[in-house]
Formats: sequence, C-alpha cells, structure tokens
Amino acid sequence: MINWERATFGICAAGLSVGEGFTADDQWAIVEDPHLHLFMPIPLSAEGQYDPNADHASLAQTLFFADCLAFDHDCPTTVLPYRMDTPPPYEAIGHWREWEDPLPYYREALEAAIEQAHRIRYTDGLTLRYAPEGDPLTRFEDRFERRQEALSLYTTAIRQVDFLSEYLSLYRVLEWPGKDNGKKFTEANLDELPDYDFGTLRMVEPGYPLNHTEEPVDVFETLRERALGRIEALRTADIDVPAHLYALRNGLAHGKQDLILNDLGPSVDAVAADLPVVKLLARMAVEKGR
Repeated sequence: MINWERATFGICAAGLSVGEGFTADDQWAIVEDPHLHLFMPIPLSAEGQYDPNADHASLAQTLFFADCLAFDHDCPTTVLPYRMDTPPPYEAIGHWREWEDPLPYYREALEAAIEQAHRIRYTDGLTLRYAPEGDPLTRFEDRFERRQEALSLYTTAIRQVDFLSEYLSLYRVLEWPGKDNGKKFTEANLDELPDYDFGTLRMVEPGYPLNHTEEPVDVFETLRERALGRIEALRTADIDVPAHLYALRNGLAHGKQDLILNDLGPSVDAVAADLPVVKLLARMAVEKGR
C-alpha cells in the first residue's frame, strides 16, 4: 500500500496514460495516483519493491521525470504540488476574498493549459512508449546525462499554445550544442533527417467502431514527412535552409527589423510550415548533446 501522505509533487501529462506504471532508473516507479490522477514517482527498494520509509521524489527529481515523459512522448507536462497547502507563485491583483482559495484556481489553470496544448497538436491520446520493467528508454539519468539543459529547453517549447512561441523556444535548443546561433548545427544535421531514428510514438486508436479501420498514426514519422516536404520546397526555391530558419528566429526574438508579428499573414504561415523541421532538429540536438 502506497503512503500517499508522503507524496509532495506529481506530474500532469495531457493525453498520456501510464497504465500500470513503469520503473525508472531502477530506483523509482512512476504510477498514477488514485486521487488527483497525477503521475507520481515513488521510491523503490533494492529489491524493486515500494519502500514506505523512503522519501518521495523531490521537486527537482519530479521536474526531471516530467521533462523525460514530455520529451519521449512529445506531449506537454507540468508539475503540481500534491497537497493543497502550497501557495501559488502568483499573487493575484485585487482585493482579498476570504471565501476564495487561489491554489485550486492556479492548479486548474495549469492543467487546462497543458490540456489545450495537447489538443491543438493531437486528435487523440498517445501510447506509452515504455515497457513496465527494464526498458532502456527509462534509464533517464544515463540518457540525458549532461543534456538536462537542452531537455528543459525542449519541454518548455512544447508547453506553448502559441506556435510562434514554440518555434522560438525550439530554436533555442539548436543554439545549445555549439553555444552559437544554431546555423552550424542545422547545416551539420539537416541531411540526417531522412534516416535518423527518432523512435516510434503511436497515437491511441479511437475506441468507437467507426474508426476501427484507421491506420495507427506514428507521430515522429508524420513530423518527418512534413519536415522533408518543407525542406524540399525551400531548396527548390533556392532558399538556404539554415539561414532561413535563423532569420525566422530573429524576426521572432528581436524588436529591431524584419519583425514577425502574429497577424496570421504569410510570414506566420511560413513559421507554421517550418515548425516540424525545427522540432526534429531540436530532438536531435537533445539526443546528441554537446
């Protein structure tokens, strides 16, 4: 029996179910709690059993697991306090209302934002990529050693609802490997996109009969198809792809010239078309490291 009273933080991941849970780094089990339906890292003993005497995951550990889940499933996550005695970081402007508790509002706002960020990207839920035990993907500390900065940059990007913000945040990941403007990383890795192993991420098949004939969707293969189509279009137009992606980044980041504003015009359409290219390059940057 898990002692939920010792729990401190949980992971909210929209569109993803961990089922019966899975082990992580041979020290933790990620399970869904029965009360708030958050994903909880709980401590394991050396024998792989729940250790009721051990401390539950700290905030830093929970944030790391949330980032790993988000990256592997390209789904937005956030970390929430498990108990209702933690004040929100925002102090609302206005008169104090003694009958209103700001913490539930803050939690609900975060959960709603994560849900909407998922819904604008996917029509259905996502299938967990991990086996319950012994999956090499769940050796998170080994996989992301010296890559946690890039991992955090990537997962910040996919929490964005506005895709202009997502593009700018993803481009920051391309700047991370060389601590430069990201053009060199793009130039060195662009031609690897057709054959790079991004793994398999399948969407959950809808449960109603009318859609039982639909082919399962592989998210990363869909992104690859879109990215390669965009690269071909740019090269056919004799456009230098790394310079083009960098110019869009500057138009979003700077307030000096050639600004890209959210006016739903042609420049914004270009950002949307280039998003799969930058996303897959950013995933490569996280996995390859420096």
